[in-house]
Amino acid sequence: MAVCGIDPGRQKFGLAVADGTGGERLIFSAIVPADGFELVAGCLLCGDFRPVGEWVREKNGSGHGLLVDRLFIGNGTGSVFFSKKLGEKKIFYNIIDERNTTVEGRALYWKLYPPRGLWGILPLSLRVPPRPVDDLAAWAILRRGINGQGPIAIPK
Repeated sequence: MAVCGIDPGRQKFGLAVADGTGGERLIFSAIVPADGFELVAGCLLCGDFRPVGEWVREKNGSGHGLLVDRLFIGNGTGSVFFSKKLGEKKIFYNIIDERNTTVEGRALYWKLYPPRGLWGILPLSLRVPPRPVDDLAAWAILRRGINGQGPIAIPK
């Protein structure tokens, strides 16, 4: 089984799918334009995420045959829209406090891509990833949901 996290936004949203045993292994993540919601909803219902392939940012497995057991959505910008749309599709979800998940998403980026050379001595707060991290913020939301909404320890 897999778990899914969504970091909702007005222009785009982060999507992350991870293993269901703690969410530590990210299967794939994507940053999807807001108008791609219907496509993602279809993916959630059928378990085939290949249609979102053009927006994938991280991939550690196939986007096919992923039966999503649980879905977690951040409670920030855009969450009302997502809650309404998911309710219309009869897709069950849990709302998670998403405060500081962008910061956690940045930390997760540096965990996936450790800085090299002098970049490694800069404090985490001064490092800015070279790409948006909405998908990794969704992974942070997913991990919070699995772990009972507790905050994620940010590596130093």
